[in-house]
Amino acid sequence: MVSYACLISALCFLIANAMNIAMDVKNARFFMGNDDIYSKMISLDETFVRKSWAHRSDVFLLERLGSVFNLFGWLFFVVPVQQLAWGLSLGGKRLVGNHVSMVVFALVGCFTEILSRLLSIGSWGTMNWISKNFTLTNWTNNGGYDDDDVGWKTLEILYRIMHGLIFYIDAFEWICLFFVMILFYTSLATYDKRHRPLGLGFGRVGLVIAFLSFLDFAANLLQVESWKVFAPMVLLLTIVNTCILLPLWLVWLGCFIYRVNPTTNENDNIYEEDPVWGGTGTAAAADPSPGVVVVEQ
Repeated sequence: MVSYACLISALCFLIANAMNIAMDVKNARFFMGNDDIYSKMISLDETFVRKSWAHRSDVFLLERLGSVFNLFGWLFFVVPVQQLAWGLSLGGKRLVGNHVSMVVFALVGCFTEILSRLLSIGSWGTMNWISKNFTLTNWTNNGGYDDDDVGWKTLEILYRIMHGLIFYIDAFEWICLFFVMILFYTSLATYDKRHRPLGLGFGRVGLVIAFLSFLDFAANLLQVESWKVFAPMVLLLTIVNTCILLPLWLVWLGCFIYRVNPTTNENDNIYEEDPVWGGTGTAAAADPSPGVVVVEQ
């Protein structure tokens, strides 16, 4: 039976990251069209600040829709992770700490996504409204200045502060995904080969996703030091990891997650000889340890 939670999560991640990539391309075009961006940004150049807010207003809807789809992707992602943790732990009898940690990291990633989306929608939505409707010029009006732009500069500083806060919360999600995939592979790799419900190759794909997630986390942080160098790297990692590998992994998992479920069809029960979940034979009674089959002499 196909897991619809996996399929919905894959679709949401795919749509969200496609929107984020489109937004990144628009941002790149905007910044490439302005010379000496960094000096203009830190000097709060009035013309550059106004152009920046006009550009943010243009991509506002695209960015918000992408964040909402990403939120739903994480919400549905938690469901199969919990199913995997319960099934691979044989109902809490095998590697309990490993599987509990896997669920905890998935829940923390989901919680940080919810927190990030609430903060971003509330703060950026309000600042976008202020940029369109509030009077942000002529605050001082001293010495004959008719257009001081102090309000625009103040708004830009507030935006940078909120962007930094939300930026690091978003980056932490990659660390959560990294640990979920590492713990999932650890569970599969230590499983009894005769009763492994999912192939080890599937776990290796998760390892690749984990490795790329860690690189994405590092590249996101390093963008602060050199945007021109690491921004293209972040874009490439996002395309490979969250637009290709992660959705494919979730679709693959959705098609075969029924194998982890102990209540599989009796005609195709992979737990038939499992000493914990399978049958009531002598082997099950002889040794209750998970993943070990006792063969009668």
